[in-house]
Amino acid sequence: MIFIAALFTGCTLEQRLASSFVKLDPKPQVYLLEPDHIFKYNLKEFELSGSDTMDQVVKDSLLLEKSLFLNTFSDSVVIERLMAGMISGLKRSGLSIIPESDMDSLLGQGGNPFILNLAQFTLEEYIHPYRSEEEVYDEIIVIDGIDVNAINFNLWMELGIMNSEMKNRVLFYSDFLMDKISGTLKQNLMTGKMSFDYSIDTISPGWITEFAYKFGTVSASYFYDYLLNEYIGEKLPDNYPYERYYYHFDPERRLIYPVDESERLTEIKE
Repeated sequence: MIFIAALFTGCTLEQRLASSFVKLDPKPQVYLLEPDHIFKYNLKEFELSGSDTMDQVVKDSLLLEKSLFLNTFSDSVVIERLMAGMISGLKRSGLSIIPESDMDSLLGQGGNPFILNLAQFTLEEYIHPYRSEEEVYDEIIVIDGIDVNAINFNLWMELGIMNSEMKNRVLFYSDFLMDKISGTLKQNLMTGKMSFDYSIDTISPGWITEFAYKFGTVSASYFYDYLLNEYIGEKLPDNYPYERYYYHFDPERRLIYPVDESERLTEIKE
């Protein structure tokens, strides 16, 4: 009982600090820098005969030519949608955004705004093994052995603070888009054997630009969470005896709650 009370006490303190960060006034400012271009890689080396003996630059170039998706969209439009999602997500979380074009006024006003440079944005095309589990008459049926196309969206963000001696940090987030599978399980009435009847809806350029926006909004939300949890860590006493939680702020419902490692940015350590 004492142990449970101690955990509750620690959690309550962290949540109070999280709440105080959300209520900061004025809101933290972020100077946002967009990526210059997209690095694109086709990882389907099995489609390229003799790839294991090729020069890496030549191999990357040939693979990109063979890509199903990486040459089907406008890079500038995808970057634009990524940035629109980032700005929307940051504003929704409550941060104040300083446009990249306002560098002169930023230098003149002083203060310690955050500088968030979307330093590297990459897309990787590859084959993803599809797997699903369906419950039929209290039995779990595993559907696998199907390969679908997928695209990894990877973003490295360099975080600094203006007029500060804090060393820049590198934060990373990744997510993926894949072909959509629609299907139903069917049972052979004679043998009782189950089969999966399906069709594949292949990735389209529109999906890619739409996903870029969603990827941006999630990246922004996780960035806000990173700032929130850094604030908690700075404000906790040096002798804080409890195991730390990692908190997410939901701006729509105004809720703060713990999340696991799959729902956060990764800080790249040197």
